[in-house]
Amino acid sequence: MAQAAALYVFNNESIQTQQLFLLGNNQMSHVIFSRKSSNTALSIDDIIARAPAVLATTQKETLSQRYQPLHTQSLIPVLADYGYVPVSAAQKRTRSAATAEHTQHMLAFAHVDSVGEDNTASERGEIILYNSHDGTGAVKLFAGAYRFICSNGIVAGDGFASAMKHSAKGLAGFEEMLRGTVEMLPQTLHTIQQLKAIHLDPEQIATIIKKAAATRWGMLEEQTEVKAGTYMVPHLLNALQMPQRINDVTNDANTVFNRIQENIIRGNAMVLSLTKNKDIPDTYNTATRKARPVNSVSENIRINRELWDITTEVAMA
Repeated sequence: MAQAAALYVFNNESIQTQQLFLLGNNQMSHVIFSRKSSNTALSIDDIIARAPAVLATTQKETLSQRYQPLHTQSLIPVLADYGYVPVSAAQKRTRSAATAEHTQHMLAFAHVDSVGEDNTASERGEIILYNSHDGTGAVKLFAGAYRFICSNGIVAGDGFASAMKHSAKGLAGFEEMLRGTVEMLPQTLHTIQQLKAIHLDPEQIATIIKKAAATRWGMLEEQTEVKAGTYMVPHLLNALQMPQRINDVTNDANTVFNRIQENIIRGNAMVLSLTKNKDIPDTYNTATRKARPVNSVSENIRINRELWDITTEVAMA
């Protein structure tokens, strides 16, 4: 643990703030590119390239003095004391460096013993830290897991999260919350093993697919008022469960979850796009296209948690 903690000592004077926050809006800040290909720990430079808001030491200027920020860079050493090191980093994309400095960001942490390149496990438990310094939300911790075969990061559902407001309670309150999240990790991994043992029938899979699609898109046939946008339609639903690799063709609940999650998050699904017809009023042009990947940090967490809850609810009913 001492070794893990020693990896993350910050020297604020060496940070060129304006340059770093501009770096965070490049491709590396995208959620999909938030990890190393080796799945090993991120260095400070890696974090800076992906989510420089992690290094913020100030708060949004419009916040009152009563706002007592818990800066993420102060929380990383606490996790390191428990043996957890950053393995993923991303932040919300913004249009200016001034906004990016305090924006929403996330870090995923894995235990230092599980981050070696020789790790043979199929998945590992991870802790997801979500924070911002702009007054838009609390510090949040989620229990999750990472599936190596497809680089899928799982964020468990409503029963696996905790949060605390930015306040004078500070690091002591965060450490208490962290201990609770560490205790949740074995249950997350146990649930994954349970899902692996459950074989889903076609009706159950169809139920999960339709509910999963609703986490991102409305069903066009169910809309009372049609507007320009992206929709799911019945004949495209099955594409959400198309496997991306031969190992994912089985129908145990865990594999079904990962197939659907990967297609929704990474944009492998086909969707219907409606755009206004400029030549004929009140009509739309339609086109079937590949969905865009989810590159929003907050949406990635929200969709992941909802998919987890949908799958466990159907599989364990």
